[in-house]
Amino acid sequence: MPRFDIRQVGTMPANTAGLWKRVTFLLALPAIVLCAVNAFSGHKHHDREPFTKYEYLRRRTKRFPWGDGNRSLFHNAEVNALPEGYEDEVQEEE
Repeated sequence: MPRFDIRQVGTMPANTAGLWKRVTFLLALPAIVLCAVNAFSGHKHHDREPFTKYEYLRRRTKRFPWGDGNRSLFHNAEVNALPEGYEDEVQEEE
């Protein structure tokens, strides 16, 4: 098995920077543009599922250390339900 020799460093291809520049402009940037177009294209809005209280979902054995302790760190009031129901439905009932 050949061993790496420090004297061989100068014999490696010299134009690797040009290769990576071409890879960036010809592959990476178009891929980023296509991903952005896909992400911001007009997706249809789906109605949320009606709240069903299951004992094994949304269990709070310990309070979260932020806010009121009931909402997760990335809580979205329109999509994520609390243990007693969606926030807009719970406030209407009270």
